[in-house]
Amino acid sequence: MDKKVNIAFKKSLELLKVAELNFNNNFYADSINRSCYAVFHAANALLIKKKIYSKTHSGTIRKFGLEYVINDTFDKEIGKFFTNIEKDREKADYDYSYEATENKAKKDLNNAKRFVEECEKFL
Repeated sequence: MDKKVNIAFKKSLELLKVAELNFNNNFYADSINRSCYAVFHAANALLIKKKIYSKTHSGTIRKFGLEYVINDTFDKEIGKFFTNIEKDREKADYDYSYEATENKAKKDLNNAKRFVEECEKFL
């Protein structure tokens, strides 16, 4: 496996652990944030594998969707998690009226785990 791909994927696995630690300690907004970044780095690992690079979250989401969800066999339902968790992260990070609940954080953590597991199949 390419070194950069490996680094990006390992970062994703590490962030899943941090998201779970945050969740278990009732830091739900931080858990959502770390779950999102776990997904982001797993997606980037797969893009780097194809020598595709993006400088933005929206670019990564768009390129990942095109390369893996539309033009490859990445599970389409799991692929939708990326867009949804990014929206949740933005709310948790910047919307002061948003309440990051235990249920929402748990759902995003579980979806992030499923997304990363699906990505691993493509490595």
